[in-house]
This record gives sequence, C-alpha cells and structure tokens, in this order.
Amino acid sequence: MPLDIQAGIQRPKIDMHCHVWYMDDWETSSDHLVQAGEMLGITELWCSSVIQNGILASIEEVRPHNDTILKAMARHPKRIRGWCFVIPGHFNDALHEIERCLDGGMIGIKLYNQYRLNDPAVHPILALASERRVPILEHAGYTVPEHRIRQPLISHGIHFTEASQKYPDAILVHAHIGGGGDWEHTVREMRNASPNVYIDVSGSNLDDGQVEYALAELGAERVLFGTDGTMAGAVGKVLDADLTEEERELIFWGNAERILKEQGATPTEPRTKGAPA
Repeated sequence: MPLDIQAGIQRPKIDMHCHVWYMDDWETSSDHLVQAGEMLGITELWCSSVIQNGILASIEEVRPHNDTILKAMARHPKRIRGWCFVIPGHFNDALHEIERCLDGGMIGIKLYNQYRLNDPAVHPILALASERRVPILEHAGYTVPEHRIRQPLISHGIHFTEASQKYPDAILVHAHIGGGGDWEHTVREMRNASPNVYIDVSGSNLDDGQVEYALAELGAERVLFGTDGTMAGAVGKVLDADLTEEERELIFWGNAERILKEQGATPTEPRTKGAPA
C-alpha cells in the first residue's frame, strides 16, 4: 500500500526535542516554531534553552535560559512545554533550579555536555528525576574523534546504560540518533539498559535505516519523535521507515504520552485526527 504523505504529515505528533533560545527576539522565534510545527501536525513542542560548548556556567547564567522557556510556555500554553536546563556540579543550585522549573510547569530536565550522564556529579539529578517521575533529555552521540575533541564529555549509549543500572527508575532520553557519529554503536550500547531509557529520532543526519535500527535494537516502546530543529526531516524519517502503523503511532505520540502519564500529566490537546491510535 503506497504511503499517504499528506495524511502522515497531518497526523498528530508530540515533538519532545526542540528549542526556544535565550535571545532578544525569543518571542518571534517561539512563534515561528509553533507555526512550523502546525504545518507538520505537531501539537506540542518540548523546548529547552541550553548553554553549549561545555561551559561550566553559574546558576545566575543558567536561570535566564529557563526563564525564556517559562515565558515561551506562557505565550503558547497549548503548544510549548519546557525542559529545565541545568549544569551538574554545584548540585544544590541545580536541584533548586529544577524544583523551581518543575513547579513552574516544566515537564523534564535537560542536560548538555558539561558532564557525562554516569558521572557522580549527576547522581543527585538522577535521584530527583526518579522521585518526581520526570524525564532527563541528555545531549548525546558517539562522535568521531575530531568532534570528540570539542565535546570530550559528551554522553553516549554506554553512559546511559551505566546510569540506568544505578537508577533504573530514571526516565532517560538519548538525544538525536541523527546527531552525527556512529549512531549504530551508541544504540547497541543501550541494548541492556533499563526499559526507561529511550532514544529520539532527531538530528540533521538523515541516514536511511536509523529508525528501523533503533526499533530492532531497543523496541518501538523506547523510540521517541523529536526534531531538534530538523522538523521536516524528522517527520519524513519516521514516515519513510519500514514500520507498522502501531509502531509509528508509538513514536509520534504514544511513548511521549506514557512519559507524561508518569508525572500525572496528559498531552496539551487530545489526539483527535490523523491515523487511528
């Protein structure tokens, strides 16, 4: 049966990996993000604003990034949800910031490449996430050596597995299978991780077979739809993959809905159109 592209574009989707950046014109940026999402059937977008390049910034530098997300959530309450970005290390500051953001309506924690996920500095955050039943989205990938020089502490699959063995109840998301590097390697390393460890399909690397490989290694229940800015590419990647309709529905909607349910939340809008659930 030929793929109905238009129906696939219109079917409801939860984009659990995207960004509204801390900058002067964040309002316009958030408006454009929402408009682009609506064109692709995306009913809600889980956004963060991060400090990149491994910078160990202070909590005073981190907080305005999260404030931008809180403001974007207020501007688009039916479309934008928030990940609270923190930098482990000074963990009391990080824990207080997480509590502030979660109490303000955010639904998860965002970590970048300042520390690997299995570093003891991250353990208090893993414990808090387990207690609050919120997911952690970690910037990740098995990068090539020349890129590893710029990101020496980037996490990959083995770090997720090790973290999940210590905190099996923690909901952990390996960001962007298409973020570059050896994506097969990093997925394989998560075979024996807790079933609470996921990977998202985002990233500008659109190699054929990424989604099918993730499902073969981890199962459809552990693959999430995210775009990280490559919105049409991520939609096309899932639509083009050799999947059953049930598997495609788990990726586009069901798995994210299950993660929200862990914290007593539901999607911002009911799933009322597109392919049957």
